[in-house]
Amino acid sequence: KADVDGWVTGVRFYKGTANTGTHIGNLWSASGTKLASATFSSETASGWQQVTFASPVAVTAGTVYVASYFAPNGGYAADRDYFASSGVDTAPLHALRDGVSGGNGVYTYGNVSNFPSSTYSSTNYWVDVLFSTK
Repeated sequence: KADVDGWVTGVRFYKGTANTGTHIGNLWSASGTKLASATFSSETASGWQQVTFASPVAVTAGTVYVASYFAPNGGYAADRDYFASSGVDTAPLHALRDGVSGGNGVYTYGNVSNFPSSTYSSTNYWVDVLFSTK
């Protein structure tokens, strides 16, 4: 959720060495409409990976969005209970505490990249957006 109108230009995620395969970054509305998607390329073996969308997505202040990435072989970074008692506030962006606006630390399992709507133990899967103001 952002304090100001702006643009999400892409997503990033933290990758461990066990997280292999072709990754896809997504931005979704809170209700599950896919707003943008891009395939990561030139990844390193570990560390932060970043992808830029073909077109920036306009986002509205005060509206909740969901950033995700598809990890086809698992091995994703995860910290349980991370969002249980508080969110992360780095103005102008806010990752909400679990339960403030549905679940935070959402995921889904499957063979393709889908909207993450399940939650487990307020887990942080280390996904972030690339954001710029208008």
